[in-house]
Amino acid sequence: MKVSQVSPDESGIVRWPGTLGARSSVITIGVFDGMHRGHQALLRRVVELAAKGQDRPMALVFDPSPKLVHSYADSHDMTEPSLDLIRHDPDQIMPLEERLRLMAQLGLDQAVVVRYTLAFAAKSYRFFLKQLTEQLAMRTLVLGRDAQMGAGRVGDIEAIGDLADTGLFNLEVVDDQGPGDCTLPDADGLERRRVRAWSSSHLRQLILDGDVDTALDILGRPHMVQGTVVHGEQRGRRLGFPTANLAPDSQGMMPADGVYAGWLVDLGLPTDPMATSEGREGRLAQGSPWRMPAAISIGTKETFLAPGERMPRILEANAVRPDWVDLYGHRVRVEFLSRLRGQKRYAGEEPLKRQLALDADRTLELTKATGRVFSAN
Repeated sequence: MKVSQVSPDESGIVRWPGTLGARSSVITIGVFDGMHRGHQALLRRVVELAAKGQDRPMALVFDPSPKLVHSYADSHDMTEPSLDLIRHDPDQIMPLEERLRLMAQLGLDQAVVVRYTLAFAAKSYRFFLKQLTEQLAMRTLVLGRDAQMGAGRVGDIEAIGDLADTGLFNLEVVDDQGPGDCTLPDADGLERRRVRAWSSSHLRQLILDGDVDTALDILGRPHMVQGTVVHGEQRGRRLGFPTANLAPDSQGMMPADGVYAGWLVDLGLPTDPMATSEGREGRLAQGSPWRMPAAISIGTKETFLAPGERMPRILEANAVRPDWVDLYGHRVRVEFLSRLRGQKRYAGEEPLKRQLALDADRTLELTKATGRVFSAN
């Protein structure tokens, strides 16, 4: 899959690469954070329609998310968020790199990453869609039923449908996917807001609650976090359960404090020739020696805290295998299969070691029972 990146100018105009419109295209638009089953259904429909008309299947991906840009602007005198905030969006479920990887798996030919800015957002949906037809040769637009776009978000499905009826393009609406709606708590903690069960909003809340089991059902694969392994205090190795500690700038939404069963995948050193997209796919594959069952802990190591002491949250993964593997400096991927338990303070090292052994045994049971590598396909 070819990936292009475009940035609007100060007036919000995008100069689309001319080669993208070499043949007619079927396009979908969004953030696609999480790449859950609803997103997958939408993208599969793009690929299906493109194959029928021998068109190019394409996705326009907004990055950063419109939510981040507008919420920041609303509280900062209509200024754009900083690059640092964009790179560490606290609401981002998965990194852009992973979204694009899954899109390629689904069969898209082209992904265009569009830098979302306030000037770009101020353009009307009519102007935006006309650009897509003229510069990207858009024959068909595929959207979910709740899609909105353009200045003031007035470009809803009805309005876009009216524009499509003029003959400018075809509109394909993918109906809501999944088991229906669910409720989410508002800021006051009361469950008042209704969202689709297969939605990024619901998925985000599940992960923050530590419910990775239900998140797996919505994603069709385990939720993941990836980052670089850094040196810790080596308490785990002394206890007989060495762990890979992830750097604080890891990518992917961190689940709630607790212990989880899942996998640790060694993606290699950044300088490793295998640390390419092809090499990464090989390391993620079923049966790969770089893919290891892991008991994953997120928390502040309560057992070792002195009264009144505070520590930052840490993600550490114990690869359940007979030998210790040196991963310092390596990029790793941590996949969450199931929540085992919450965090608690133990009365010393021996009770903790007994619990860690139980966690390791349960991890092996769950990963062996699952026994497959998940993908977007």
